[in-house]
Amino acid sequence: MPKRKTSEGSVILCNASILLYLFWLLLPAVQTTGRAAFGCLTVLLFAVGVALDWEYVKKSWLTISLRALCAALTPVALYVFLERGGTGFAGFYVQNVMFWFPLVYCAYARERNDPRLWRYVKPLLLTVITVTTLTTIGWLIQGMLRGGRVYAYSRSLGSAEPGREAYLKELMLRNIGGYDFVYATVIALPLTCIGIQACRGWKRVGFIALCCAQAVMVVLSQYTYAMVFTAILLAVEIIAWLSRLLWKVKPGISLLIGVAPLLLVWFLREPLVGWAAALCEQIGFTNFSFSLKQLLVAMEGGVTDEASRLGYYLIPLKGIAQAPLFGTLFGGEKLLSQHSDVLDLLSGMGIIGTALMGGSVWLMGRGCLQGVMKSPYRAQLLMMAAALFATATLGTAVYSRDIMAVAAMGVLLVLGASKRIDNPPCQ
Repeated sequence: MPKRKTSEGSVILCNASILLYLFWLLLPAVQTTGRAAFGCLTVLLFAVGVALDWEYVKKSWLTISLRALCAALTPVALYVFLERGGTGFAGFYVQNVMFWFPLVYCAYARERNDPRLWRYVKPLLLTVITVTTLTTIGWLIQGMLRGGRVYAYSRSLGSAEPGREAYLKELMLRNIGGYDFVYATVIALPLTCIGIQACRGWKRVGFIALCCAQAVMVVLSQYTYAMVFTAILLAVEIIAWLSRLLWKVKPGISLLIGVAPLLLVWFLREPLVGWAAALCEQIGFTNFSFSLKQLLVAMEGGVTDEASRLGYYLIPLKGIAQAPLFGTLFGGEKLLSQHSDVLDLLSGMGIIGTALMGGSVWLMGRGCLQGVMKSPYRAQLLMMAAALFATATLGTAVYSRDIMAVAAMGVLLVLGASKRIDNPPCQ
């Protein structure tokens, strides 16, 4: 029996909420002008829209309550046990509730299975990502060409040093993407590759150009792991494309073939990292060169510089070894790196607490992955999930609303049309 369509008023409010949220979030100039109050307004708009969907509320009030409870309590757990947010609980709480909003929206939209709920999301998402990617590239090139030293604007936006608020606001008003947008771009690369694979003609050319622009922006941003993840994702996609072109291999199998050469890269990792570090130093990417040199030292069994991120990972690993089941849930010294969400979660809450946190995330997004194994693009979606997990393991994602927004909306757009899977690709 088909699901009843949501009321027009409910749809309009819910759809408007996610469109306004994406427009505000993924355009830094708009975000710094509208500030957090605008983001909160979009979440409130969604809540009102769901409340107007009275048939759904009567049937699924327990699901709605659990999702709201998880979204309300998860930031508290992160603040208390992982010390996320520092001393600013109120600001972090609001920020992290907005972090989970796209996941909850995706679950609701998939459950209702009403295409009107993701109406205009695809063109808006493509537009704002493209605009911010291009403006970021332009300003990063300008920063490299300035005399004296390289101005790494994106890295500056990832800094939390006090007293720089005015400077960071100036950068955002230029619509420069920082840490959040750069890593969201990495997460989005498999989605861009889906566009290349699914479309033909000028649309395919457009997606290829966007993919190239995204790769250029990540390189210019000088975020080490973002560049490594991008290189891996694009290498897998290119090899998979060649296998489909030359041997007519199915898309899912071709991506497995694309992963195979990475084993060779692993065996040659030390000379490749050394070469990459020397190249980056020659072209002026000093931050990336430093990170690669530290990575090389760690690979060779040496001790990394105290300024390197690699040394921080040992702290939560020590905490995990001391209390693997419950971490510091019941007290004790918190051994946290503040550089890895996954490792800090295991150290701060143990396996039991991590499982509870995972259950909370599952409840918020329950149903959003329905039909993923039947999708012709399941391999790319799995790659996106792997990139998200790697980002959360080697960095922090719970501050980065851009990451969750892109991941959740990507899943919604790819799987939302699961019943129309047999349609021909767009022309």
